[in-house]
Amino acid sequence: MPTQQCSAALRYSDDSTEDVTEDAVWASSDEDVAEVNASGLVVAVGAGECQITATHSGLSGSAEVTVSETSPESEALSVSPSEIALTLGGEN
Repeated sequence: MPTQQCSAALRYSDDSTEDVTEDAVWASSDEDVAEVNASGLVVAVGAGECQITATHSGLSGSAEVTVSETSPESEALSVSPSEIALTLGGEN
């Protein structure tokens, strides 16, 4: 199953921050779409959309999650650089 690690940080009035990922309470709005463990690791379960919410110190923040059945189809291929000039017998 595909996963994504989330993090949670408190921002204080002096603009300092504190990582509270391990201490936050994590929740999914729809566990049929995605589950989240106590460390903020999100696991895709089924197609759909939900919110992952972290709560700490009476504050909460959330992220939108979209789980698709399949990857999008490729539509184009680009090659970089678009032009190459080489000289035989000299330095490139």
